[in-house]
Amino acid sequence: MTYQAVYDRAEDGTIWGYAPAVPGAYGAGDTLEEAKASLREGIRAWLEVAREYGFELPSSDPAPLAVELIEVPAL
Repeated sequence: MTYQAVYDRAEDGTIWGYAPAVPGAYGAGDTLEEAKASLREGIRAWLEVAREYGFELPSSDPAPLAVELIEVPAL
């Protein structure tokens, strides 16, 4: 299964990630690679618990979402 992920850098420099389709599954790390691995594990654990309890698994179809970087002049 493939899920879309969003990553952001916190003020302390750590990188946090989450998958919008999998509420409650998060990951973090000092590098993007660590954050990705942590998020994969968070999603895996979330899906495992959902299966155990008979919850419907979220669709792995990518959501129609666009990410754009917008440069704003300094004030």
